[in-house]
Amino acid sequence: MAFNRFNKNLVVGVSVSPELGLEVAQIDFATKTVLKYGNKQLGYDNLRKEVADLDLFKETLADLLMELAIPKGSEIVLNIPSILFKVADYPASIDETQLEMTLEEELVNHPIFQNNEASISAVRLPISTIQNNKIAYTAAQKVMLIEICMQIKSLGYTVVGIDTSVNSILNALIYNDRVDIAADSNWVLLIVDNNTCRILSMLGKCYADSFEEKIAIGEVLGDAENYGTVISAVTPILKNVPSKRLYVLSKTNAINAEVLASKLTYNGQIIHHNDNIFAEAPYLETAPDITDQAAKMISLDVIGAAINKDFGEYSLAPMNLFNASLGSVWADEQPLQIVLGGHTIYLTLQSMIVASAVFAVIAIIAIMAMLVPLKTIVNINNDEISKMDAQIAAINAYLEKNKNVSAENFNEGTEIKLGLQHNKNIYTYYTVVGTEIPKKLWLTHLNFGEKITIEGQADNLESVYSFFRNIKDYNPASEIKLQKLGLATKSKLTELAEDESFDTDSIITSMNADFYEFRISDAPEEAPSPKASKDGNGNAGADGLPNVELSE
Repeated sequence: MAFNRFNKNLVVGVSVSPELGLEVAQIDFATKTVLKYGNKQLGYDNLRKEVADLDLFKETLADLLMELAIPKGSEIVLNIPSILFKVADYPASIDETQLEMTLEEELVNHPIFQNNEASISAVRLPISTIQNNKIAYTAAQKVMLIEICMQIKSLGYTVVGIDTSVNSILNALIYNDRVDIAADSNWVLLIVDNNTCRILSMLGKCYADSFEEKIAIGEVLGDAENYGTVISAVTPILKNVPSKRLYVLSKTNAINAEVLASKLTYNGQIIHHNDNIFAEAPYLETAPDITDQAAKMISLDVIGAAINKDFGEYSLAPMNLFNASLGSVWADEQPLQIVLGGHTIYLTLQSMIVASAVFAVIAIIAIMAMLVPLKTIVNINNDEISKMDAQIAAINAYLEKNKNVSAENFNEGTEIKLGLQHNKNIYTYYTVVGTEIPKKLWLTHLNFGEKITIEGQADNLESVYSFFRNIKDYNPASEIKLQKLGLATKSKLTELAEDESFDTDSIITSMNADFYEFRISDAPEEAPSPKASKDGNGNAGADGLPNVELSE
């Protein structure tokens, strides 16, 4: 089963809902099969949006876990009804702390959170822009969540996640391929319960926008009044939310999604799904010991909770109210975790034992792999040592041979004079290119070896001729000539673009303007000019001075 891969702890979903009470489910994620399921009635206070009796919650949950033979130590993901679910834009510059403060300020005006501190889970959505962050967030009463976590802990189980109904439903729909999650697919999800109509605009599997309308329907009212109330609440919103498909999902026993879909007017395909007493078939395959009646009762809420941990890599909004906002309870209950390759690994005792064993095996294999070629490596190192010893011996012999050489035999003035005489022609050209370059002319290549080659570009002919005259004036007896002058070719522009030393602005300027390229040289005209200032081994020119290549 999927839950036993890599010896992971067993994970079960627990869901609280006004319609079904308390549900517990275990699902094989890979085969999409419900292995265990049970539910019991549990009071829910719709006015205060919380479990009516937490002591009764603990007692009912304990009975369900025992009846389903869920072993102690198993991990639990809890789903609770959505008190608030919103998608909104916030400035891209906002950081996590600022966002948390902003959301807390907004929630102060919410009736539920005026007297209850909120636990918030917010996710930055991938359709955010440079200017704005698209944020989806949900919230619940922090004190209530803390008490529930402590009760689950006292039963011998570990809470690893808390999600709310809207997100759990979406995860369950995506998990069982009931909605179109292509990246470019826009669709709308309408969720109806006894108190609220929520309209979620979707792009693929990502929230794009959210709308909410409060309603009051129920079994005490007639069908005409119930359906009329829903249609009146959602029609104005749906007119302004165009899409390819509208998915109508009813969680209340007062509304049949199929009937509601037939009464709605929408410019797009309408698909319906009942998550209530009108469900005609189980949503997922079930184990043989789950009755047909129970199978049809399994809600999308508890399915979303049961698959929560395995579904994380598919979700674009991995919300979890069991986070740092729960304070010390979170710190005490949350196991150590690390993130590798985008996956969170919980460092439980069991996982650390497995990791230690795996590490030991890898270490042994690595040592064996090192020992096999060790002899070859040692032989190579011995050869290198022998070569170094030979070099050291040669250096010592040279030092011994020249031990009588004295600095007194060296005359700096004489050496400088000889160098100037030998390289007079070279220094002349260095002087010219350093001081006599006209405006709007630049050099791209210099080679001062046995032959002189100067290449460059200019945006006018006068600058080229002026530069050539300056060179001739410095050395009238040289055979240097203006061998090439013409408009720059496309191939030359390509070479400049490929030259990493040529800056981008110069390339763009060159490609957008007419200019001339030239070559001044005393080398034979049929011989190509050297491209590089050094040979392939990085050696200097033949005269002992370095060749030079300049780029603008």
